[in-house]
Amino acid sequence: MVMIRAARVDEFARLTEIELDAFVVWAQACGVTSQPYASPEFILQRSFDQDLLFVAETDATGHVAGFAAGQAVGSYLYIVEIDVERAAQGQGIGRALMAAMLGKAREAGHKYAVLTTDRFAPFNAPFYAKMGFRILEKWETPPFLQERLDQQIADGLDPARRVAMHLDLRAH
Repeated sequence: MVMIRAARVDEFARLTEIELDAFVVWAQACGVTSQPYASPEFILQRSFDQDLLFVAETDATGHVAGFAAGQAVGSYLYIVEIDVERAAQGQGIGRALMAAMLGKAREAGHKYAVLTTDRFAPFNAPFYAKMGFRILEKWETPPFLQERLDQQIADGLDPARRVAMHLDLRAH
């Protein structure tokens, strides 16, 4: 049983732990050899301030096993991060977090959801494609998202693997 709810500020340290734990699986799948890193606290705070920071509790004790962070950018919901700790992966928690995020975006009147991700890792682009996202061509990528993608590549991620994805919230 998974319960998705809004995150609390006092959980930011736990969210960092989850992201660092999940980094191991992502790095192995994507061939990344850099030191593990997590989103800076100001990113979590921005998502929190926009009511776009969700956590997944997996048991009656309130254990937080995953989180999703988003950011409103005009008519877009930019999905900044979704992570699930290794011990809880493969149980539908990522899908439940994404559903909550997309539901919130629809309620807020956003037209589109966008993200950047790895093209090949099965829990990245293929996962999002099953939820209705499609890979964007460079010419159709919103400027703010292209800047994010360019920064990820400048930070050392493989440009052949990085993609931007888009979901029309009005159609899904």
